[in-house]
Amino acid sequence: MAAPFAVLWDHSHLWGLLLCRGLAALGVDFAPVTCAAVADGALAGAPPRALLVPGGFARRKFAALGPAGVAAIRGYVAGGGTYFGVCGGCGLALTHPEGLGLCSWTRRPFADRLEHLVSGHVRLAVAEGTPFFPAAAPRDIEVPVWWPAGFVPPPGEGGAAGEAGNAVSVVASYAGAGADLMLADIALGAMPQALLGACQERFGLTLTPEFLDGGACVIAGDFGRGRYVLSHAHLETPDSPRANVWLAHLLRLFAPDAGIAGEAVPAWNPAGEPERFADPHLGAVRRDLESVISAGIDSRLLLQRNAWLLGWRPGMPGFSLSNLAAMLAGATALPPTEAALAYWRQAGPEFARLAGGFARRLETFFPAQRLEITLSLVERRAGVEPNLAAERRELFGASPGGGGLCGELAERLDGLLLRLLA
Repeated sequence: MAAPFAVLWDHSHLWGLLLCRGLAALGVDFAPVTCAAVADGALAGAPPRALLVPGGFARRKFAALGPAGVAAIRGYVAGGGTYFGVCGGCGLALTHPEGLGLCSWTRRPFADRLEHLVSGHVRLAVAEGTPFFPAAAPRDIEVPVWWPAGFVPPPGEGGAAGEAGNAVSVVASYAGAGADLMLADIALGAMPQALLGACQERFGLTLTPEFLDGGACVIAGDFGRGRYVLSHAHLETPDSPRANVWLAHLLRLFAPDAGIAGEAVPAWNPAGEPERFADPHLGAVRRDLESVISAGIDSRLLLQRNAWLLGWRPGMPGFSLSNLAAMLAGATALPPTEAALAYWRQAGPEFARLAGGFARRLETFFPAQRLEITLSLVERRAGVEPNLAAERRELFGASPGGGGLCGELAERLDGLLLRLLA
C-alpha cells in the first residue's frame, strides 16, 4: 500500500469516520482498506507501517475478514507490522473464538450490567518509562472512553502496570472517573464521592464500576517480529487535546519518517461544516433525521451529549441514531469522488426511500415509547408492550442495536464514506 497507515474500514461507522478525521487533522497519510481487500492480499507486497483498527463491532469485523483475512493480519504483524486497535479494534486482536489471537489476553466479561454503560473522560495512571506515551507528558491524564470493554490476562500472566518481563505490558490503567463521565444518562463524574458512598451505604447501590479502579485501559506487546498497541481510550476524539497528543506520539513511533506534523484534532460540529457533497437524497434524509432526533429529545428519551454524539435513556436506540446522523454529516462534508458518485447513483435513490419510511415510523415510535414508559410506572406493568418491542427490532435490530432498518441505512452510508475517503 502507498500510504504509511491503513485503516481497517468495515463495521466501524462513526468510529472509523472519527479516526480518519483525526488522522487528517494530524497530517497523516492514510488509506482505508476493507476486510475483503485484506483477505485478497492488500497488506502484502507493499505493507503499511501500521494497520489502524477503529472501534465498532469486533465480531462483525472478524466475520467480514474470514479465515483468509484473519491469516493475512496475523501474517502481516508476525512479519514485522504494527497493529493499533481502538476499543472494538482491541477486542478483535485478543484471544477468543472471534479474535485474531495477536495478544494472549482475552476480553473481560461484564460483571454487571452497568459496566458497558460508561462513557466520557476517565483518569488514567500511565506506566513509568513506557515508550508508548509521550515522555514529557504528565502521567496523570484524562482521556475519553466510549462504552469500553476490558482486558483479562490468562492465568499466570500478570500484567501490573510497567511490570518487566511480561509478554503483555500495561501502558495505562484506569484511575477513576473524569468530570464528564456518564453512566448511561447519569452524570457519574459530577457526583461527589460522599454522595456515591451514601448510595452504597444506605441503599446498597454501587454506581462506579470496579474496572475504573486499576483495570487495564491500554496494553502493548509483541507478536512474531511485529507488535500491537490496544487502547480502549479513543485518542482520536475531537477536541480532547491530551489524548490527541498521545495519538500523534504513537503514530510517530509507528512511522518515524511519515512527517506527522499535527498535535490536535479540532472540535467537530457536523451541523456547521460546509456542504461539499450536495446530494438531494442526503440532504433530505439529514433534515428528516434531525426532525426525528428533536422529537426524541422532546420526549426526554434522547439528549444532545455534544455536537456529534447523542446521549440516551437506557434501552433507547440513541447510538444507532447518533451513528447514522454523524455518517450523513460526514458524507456531505467530503468532496465527491468519481467512485462515490458512481456508487451513489445506484444506491442513493433506494437509500432515500428506505430512510423516508424509517423517519416516518420513528415519528410514532418515540411518543409511543414515552407513553409505554409512563404507563409501566403508573400501572406497575412488567415488560415491554409486544408490538412496540417488535417495532424496535424491525427498526434497530436486537440489543445493543446496529441492525434492522437503521443498520441497512448505515451500511449504505458506509459504502459511500469508503469511496469518499479513498
